[in-house]
Amino acid sequence: MSDESKTYKQELSVKWIKAESGTTYLCPVAALERLEDPTEDQLKMICVDESMNPQNE
Repeated sequence: MSDESKTYKQELSVKWIKAESGTTYLCPVAALERLEDPTEDQLKMICVDESMNPQNE
């Protein structure tokens, strides 16, 4: 059971990335690992724009 839980947690791993524009994105780590140096357009496609989150105010 612990192996199953550990695998599940790895699949849910996310990371905050701040782009050059100042926009912050919440991105899945697995997707980021496939990109060496993601552009902001790539971040927009695979991540959630966290800057517009009302909880950040």
